[in-house]
Amino acid sequence: MSENYKVLIDLFPENTQEGFDTEALLTIWDEKEDFNALMQKASDDMIKLTSVIEDAEDIRGTLKQFMWSNCKACHSRYREEH
Repeated sequence: MSENYKVLIDLFPENTQEGFDTEALLTIWDEKEDFNALMQKASDDMIKLTSVIEDAEDIRGTLKQFMWSNCKACHSRYREEH
């Protein structure tokens, strides 16, 4: 999953703002540096998650901290509502 987040950084080049049927908001292009930073953080957090998950006493809390919070941050800011 860490690599998947890195791939997302390159999927929204400047010339792709229009003409594609996606659920991406224009905010991705307007805030490209912030989006890229969030994707890098999510990638880094996936690596951290693999190193702490086995010893975590609160697996739900650990998943929330290192994975779901990143998913929610991205989807609520850069993706259309379903």
